Amino acid sequence: MPLPPPSSRGSGRPEPARVRALAALLGATRAHILLRIAALEAATTNDLVQELAVSAATVSHHTGVLRHSALITTERDGVSVHHALTPLGQSLLGAHGLPGSRRPPDGSR
Repeated sequence: MPLPPPSSRGSGRPEPARVRALAALLGATRAHILLRIAALEAATTNDLVQELAVSAATVSHHTGVLRHSALITTERDGVSVHHALTPLGQSLLGAHGLPGSRRPPDGSR
């Protein structure tokens, strides 16, 4: 999966070098899944399938690895499966200077 296109500072998009560093650690697909969950604050498997244009099986495999690594949590709600960052997932993104780290108490970014 290709990395996001370069973006200018202040555009609200993560810097490509920081995303590449996270992708080197986790793999590109897992890095993108983690970033999308962070951007959406919680995401269903279907959200991730649509956002990343990969199969549901691919998303399920990668979210399983992220869950077993304690970076996300997963909860089933009927037929929907919801994924959210854990504090460790938020810390990992924060350590890479990426969006999705813990919000300040007032809710602003």
